[in-house]
Amino acid sequence: MPPPSARAADWLEIAVEVAGIDAEAIAETFREHCPGGVAIEPSVRPQGDGYVVDGDAPALVKGYLPPGADSVRLRRSLRIALRFAPLESPPRWRRPRRLREEDWRDSWKRYFRPQRIGRRLLIKPSWATYKVKAADTVIEIDPGMAFGTGQHPTTAMCLRALEDRLRAGDAVLDLGTGSGILAIAAARLGAGRVLALDVDPQAVKAARENAARNGVRDTVEVREGALPEGARGERFDLIVANISGVTIERLAAPFADALRGNGTLIVSGFLEDAVEGLSRLFAEAGLRVERVEAEGVWRALIATRAGHT
Repeated sequence: MPPPSARAADWLEIAVEVAGIDAEAIAETFREHCPGGVAIEPSVRPQGDGYVVDGDAPALVKGYLPPGADSVRLRRSLRIALRFAPLESPPRWRRPRRLREEDWRDSWKRYFRPQRIGRRLLIKPSWATYKVKAADTVIEIDPGMAFGTGQHPTTAMCLRALEDRLRAGDAVLDLGTGSGILAIAAARLGAGRVLALDVDPQAVKAARENAARNGVRDTVEVREGALPEGARGERFDLIVANISGVTIERLAAPFADALRGNGTLIVSGFLEDAVEGLSRLFAEAGLRVERVEAEGVWRALIATRAGHT
């Protein structure tokens, strides 16, 4: 019998330690090269009866290569890509390690623990037991390799903004849904209908499974696509998008077009230096920034669209 390291079912995990501010950008690069998925292991610190992610501390970005992949070529491509990326600090590569199939499937679970966000949202993995309070709105998430557990500061800011701004019966668009966490939160907070869009088939699959797990499949529709085509001309009372600042810049006008009069836009996924430019683009598109949220180095904007419904 061959040793575990030689078995055909082995996956290769490659990992790099990076500045927390660089983790998402590097994870996007990994996703282009790692067909087995990508996971981010953040630095966390205790807070109350849960924990929060320290977005300013180093993080590990891990990518998974399936059996038979040309790992030498893929790792070389990744190193070249990161060498020219505008990073806060140089990445520190870890020694690759092999994982058996079951270890690969569960590799991200150890970094996802229950946490409270806002006044009443409790985000937890389905396999974890946790003491639930009567007023809690519980969201169970199995992200797999899709982005979105509430751990990242940008996701947490979007969740708090949803809790503050969503009105019962609202039609909501979640653009770049990832695991579906924001779409599910919107449904659990009283949205009448939620459309969740993502261009990643893995994310679409994870979001659909999580919507079913949380009993909101009738409220949350998950589609593969982006704005404006994915929305098919629909308009929304509230749009939430936790995506890159560059993508948000490009979508300022489509966001405004997809919002009903007096609708609300919640966006995050960028740093403080992007706020002024995004605010200017939003103003040109007919959106008024009402609030800037901050958590560590990350920022979120809450804007509204004036006009008739």
